[in-house]
Amino acid sequence: MIYYDTENLWEIIFRWHGSALNGTGPKRAIMMALFALGVATANYYHEFVVPTRESTAFVDTLTVFNTFLGLIMSFRMNSAFQQWRSGVVAISSLGENARGIVSSGCAYVCAKAPAKEVAEATKSGAGQALIPHDIIEKCKFFNELRRLVFLYIAIVFHDFRGRNGIESMRQAQILTESEYDELYACGSEQPMPSAHRESYQSIVCTQHRYRATIVELWLKRLVEVASQRGHLTPVNANTLQLKIAQLPAIYTTVFNIANVPIPFCYNQYLQFLIMAYMMLYTFVIVPRSGFYTPIWVLFWGIFLFTADQVAMEIECPFGLDANDIDLEARLLQIEEELKLLIRSQYYFMSGGTSFTKLVPSNSFEASAATSVSGSSADWKSYQNPEGLYVPPAPLKEAFSFHQGHLPVSSPGHLPTQHSLPEIDEYTSLILHNSKSSDRTPYSR
Repeated sequence: MIYYDTENLWEIIFRWHGSALNGTGPKRAIMMALFALGVATANYYHEFVVPTRESTAFVDTLTVFNTFLGLIMSFRMNSAFQQWRSGVVAISSLGENARGIVSSGCAYVCAKAPAKEVAEATKSGAGQALIPHDIIEKCKFFNELRRLVFLYIAIVFHDFRGRNGIESMRQAQILTESEYDELYACGSEQPMPSAHRESYQSIVCTQHRYRATIVELWLKRLVEVASQRGHLTPVNANTLQLKIAQLPAIYTTVFNIANVPIPFCYNQYLQFLIMAYMMLYTFVIVPRSGFYTPIWVLFWGIFLFTADQVAMEIECPFGLDANDIDLEARLLQIEEELKLLIRSQYYFMSGGTSFTKLVPSNSFEASAATSVSGSSADWKSYQNPEGLYVPPAPLKEAFSFHQGHLPVSSPGHLPTQHSLPEIDEYTSLILHNSKSSDRTPYSR
């Protein structure tokens, strides 16, 4: 998406990148101008066009045509802009819903151990103090909640970009190997060819839709298991389930905007209407304009065809054009906001004294951590010196709410730890995808 200064008029007028003139509209106008040139040449050597002074039929028809075409183009532009605005609102709602789910999940999970006791246990020894089991398990819960919510949004954005994205999600560890095995066993990763390309089935039957369905099930299963283990009250669990149920509704809304254009008959009629108008305009002005006719036809052709081009571009704002929504930037912002929520919850559950202890890894941008003293100024980011994408270390799958990987030896508890669970980084998924070109066969 192009962000510009509305007060800089000259930059707006003469900017070529993202301009509607940098499209198919002028090319179609040139074709109509060549047609007008042929009519003017034929009429010059053999006058066959009836002059307007002898018959006013062409002029009267053109007058009615002007009014009718003006109304049609106005409705077309207005409906396209309304759909573009609906797409922007729906994408924003998707991010807001993700923040609402994670923040509610963090707020609903309260530590049973007193914060003062946790702070004293953390301060007593940097490498010997133990975090209460209940806090560790709750931290695991809202970490998985954050990861699955981000996984759902990443799948949605991959769908709109026309990317498969499954390998990049596995490399970034946003999708674990056991989860991928479950997706494969369910059949979502199998190729799904459609005999009818121009049909609703060919648009809907995509791997992204099936992946999102399974991830929605994981989210609901995660909340249900956490409720059964006593981390969520029934009321809070039900509220969280309702918030999760809003994700597929928003996905469907944005999916319809991205994949359902205006009806074919309406689009075909509009194209015929513009071409018929340009042909009629040619025959009206050619007796008096002569070889100047192609110039006037080119001018009005650019005006009309470019207006239709603008409408076609903005009615689907999820492509790769300059004026489309910058999904990668929004996904990065969502990831940062969800990570901040987890950090805040860590600060709350540790009594305001300690974050998780992280060791910089070889990933593109490793997670940052504070010192044991709890100073937020000690947070630092680490980056690969060569600037290359390096997959992070395999994600630990010893514990999982939504896949049933629960401790068997001591139900309800996790192995003892000296620090809170790590906050994983998913920034590499976004940075890697912005440079990749792994397109699916059904990419738009």
